[in-house]
Amino acid sequence: MAGLLNAVVAWLLTTLFFQTFAIELDIDSPDSIRAAAKTVAHGLQSIYNGNQTGGTLGKFPYPPYYWWESGAAWGGMVNYWHYTGDDTWASVTQEALVSQLSETNDFMEPAERFDLGNDDQAFWALAAMSAAEYSFPAPPAPHPDWLTICANVFNDYVSRWNTSTCGGGLKWQIYPENNGYTYKNAISNGGFFQLGARLARATGNQSYVEWVNKVYDWSTTIGLVDSNYNVYDGTDETINCTQVNHMQWSYNVAMFLYGSAVMSNYTNGSDLWTTRTTGFLNAAKTFFSPFSNATDIMFEAACETQGTCNTDQFSQKAYMSRWLASTAVLAPYTAGQVGELLRTSAKGAAASCSGGADGTQCGSRWYINGFDGSTGLGQQMSAMEVMYTLLVNSTKPPAVISGNENVG
Repeated sequence: MAGLLNAVVAWLLTTLFFQTFAIELDIDSPDSIRAAAKTVAHGLQSIYNGNQTGGTLGKFPYPPYYWWESGAAWGGMVNYWHYTGDDTWASVTQEALVSQLSETNDFMEPAERFDLGNDDQAFWALAAMSAAEYSFPAPPAPHPDWLTICANVFNDYVSRWNTSTCGGGLKWQIYPENNGYTYKNAISNGGFFQLGARLARATGNQSYVEWVNKVYDWSTTIGLVDSNYNVYDGTDETINCTQVNHMQWSYNVAMFLYGSAVMSNYTNGSDLWTTRTTGFLNAAKTFFSPFSNATDIMFEAACETQGTCNTDQFSQKAYMSRWLASTAVLAPYTAGQVGELLRTSAKGAAASCSGGADGTQCGSRWYINGFDGSTGLGQQMSAMEVMYTLLVNSTKPPAVISGNENVG
């Protein structure tokens, strides 16, 4: 009985501590949103050691963070800069992105050969694409501009489109010695699709549109995207892609959602791309409302309620938030639904950011009204992004970049 009493007292003290030090967020106050997002961004940057002795420039510490997640985090920081107007980490973000460009200016870093897949490259490229669209400080000479870098990656993908099996598709892995070389997955092909859509809108180059349609059609024909716009993890060329792994992850549908929204905007709201955008938005709701008393709160459906998410998966709510908000900008007919999902999720995220010595480290489960003991880069990134996206109504849309129509 004494043990039970002690446990209850400990729980009460812990709860009171977290409530005292949790991040305060007024979802209707831009100043409060900026302050909360900055606190979380500071926690994210405290994990980065790439500009310190023993670290690698541009990379968050590995282990546990693979190279792709570093690129994803810097993409989040570019968006943070754009949404909030806070340039505190602009220089370190630019330095990090440039550090991983490689000699070929396409994020094909030789040191990452052991874990460099098409999807990994995509997250760095999409960070650079945001930098191009938002006029983020350009890379220093002799590097080309952000848009050219993205075109380089796109051309890499074109050269890797593999028609020897499955009628096309990008493999997950680039190098034959890496596990997963025969797997053709949604996130790699979705990355190709979204990058192409954004390049098409930015430049007006029709060749990008042709590839966007090709990748989308292949993804639906193979079954990575079904008739209800659910997006499944992947398939394998060893069986000629005749069966699909039906695991669903939030970043897959979010990737296709934003690519479709970009195309909806580019085609002036065509019925085809509007229908697809709406379909993916509806499918994305798989990743909201984990329980009846947690309506509209985001969660990673395949692992979060079971407590089985790994380091990579903790970050995936960041991309859902990022691309939901971006979708609302370019496809305004989605804004009402998107806004409610982000506002409710942001409140839950703020409540989760009550851990650590300073009481502001963020957890992973946003529906428990508190900190769940889980911390890391993915948790910080996810909370930061769902917070800054609340500024979506006052942010400028991605630019159409004239003078680059022949890139690609």
